[in-house]
Amino acid sequence: MSESAETVTEDVVYVGRRQAGNGKLAHWYRTLVDGEISDKELGSYKPYTSAPVGAIITITRPIDEPNSLYTRGLHAPRITGAYADRAATDEWRVTDQAEAQRDANERRVKRDLDGLPAEFTAALDTLGAHFSRLNSPQRAALLSLVTAKLLRY
Repeated sequence: MSESAETVTEDVVYVGRRQAGNGKLAHWYRTLVDGEISDKELGSYKPYTSAPVGAIITITRPIDEPNSLYTRGLHAPRITGAYADRAATDEWRVTDQAEAQRDANERRVKRDLDGLPAEFTAALDTLGAHFSRLNSPQRAALLSLVTAKLLRY
């Protein structure tokens, strides 16, 4: 069996980082079919390459394992071009930066608040439960009130 018969090659476009279903930040790729971007998205917690948003990456998979891909060696993912739609690429880039910033802020807050007493967490949960029952103007007013009261201490 020849080497090319054992693998499948596919082109994907790197669309940036976004939150996966479990809350973790993942790298997302959309497949290219005949030069057109498809709706099929592939997510990975580790990037295929250190490609910029909008890069076209050629990936190689074993023919009998469609859910895995080669990450090193002769069949490693490689950048083969750039996606032509600048508007889409710019939108993906902005989303990528926003998601990365959101993730960094979330990790920083978790790290900074690590070790809080249980009663503090319970108080936040109680406040959150009340907050969820309010409409938007009421939420804004309550948020201002809570901020003002906390800043007095």
